[in-house]
Amino acid sequence: MSSNKLLSGFLAALLLFLVGCMTVQPTAFPISAKRFTAKPNGTPILLFKETQPGRPFEAVARLNMHIEKTFFIPSAFNEALPQLEELARQQGADALMDVVERKSRLNETFIYNVTATAVVFTD
Repeated sequence: MSSNKLLSGFLAALLLFLVGCMTVQPTAFPISAKRFTAKPNGTPILLFKETQPGRPFEAVARLNMHIEKTFFIPSAFNEALPQLEELARQQGADALMDVVERKSRLNETFIYNVTATAVVFTD
């Protein structure tokens, strides 16, 4: 076996091992008495990270994205956003607001948690 094949095999095994050391837990908690029809995949979800929408809205769900990675690999908002948007679509939401990020670390495990409120525009 050539050294290139051996190195490629080792790197592939290492990558699979590192990817296997990640936990992602997306959760949605409905907070509205109304239920809204889920939006189709790819429907744009507006993001109001530090502001509120300038039009009437109703909060429909509280969303939570919890990511844990080992081996000193941190997570960032751009990694959590697509999954938050998918959760919002499932709740029938038009936008996300009240975004709060929390980061912590336990030994070699990086813990990243993002919460947001999913809203539906009422106008």
